[in-house]
Amino acid sequence: MYDFNFRPKTVTYLGEDANWSIKINSKLVGFNGSYSIKVRYKGNKSIEYVDFNIHPPHYEVGIPSMKEKGFYHWECKDDCGFYDKEDELLFFIVWKEDNRSEEKMRFINLKKIPTNWWK
Repeated sequence: MYDFNFRPKTVTYLGEDANWSIKINSKLVGFNGSYSIKVRYKGNKSIEYVDFNIHPPHYEVGIPSMKEKGFYHWECKDDCGFYDKEDELLFFIVWKEDNRSEEKMRFINLKKIPTNWWK
C-alpha cells in the first residue's frame, strides 16, 4: 500500500532524428497521471508551424510557433493520461519552414526508459 500511495511511478520516452529531439516524461502518483512533452528543433531554419501526433494512444497537438529558438514544452499537471503501456511510441511530426510552400514530415520512434519509482 505504501508504494502505491506515496511513491510516484515515472517513465520517460526519448527519440530523435536529424531535425528533432523529443522527450516525454510521464508520472503517476496514486491515480493521478501527469506528463510533459518537450520538442526541440535541431535545424537552422525558422519554423512557421508544427503539428504532431503520438501513437498509441492517439494524442494530437498543433503548435502555432516554436518558443525559445525551436523549443516547445507542454505540461499537463493534474488528471492527465499516463504513458507507460508501450515500449515504444510513434511520434509523427509535420512542419513547415518559413517562406516555403511544402510541408515536411517525419516518423520518430520514442523508446521507453523506465525511471525510479521514488523520483
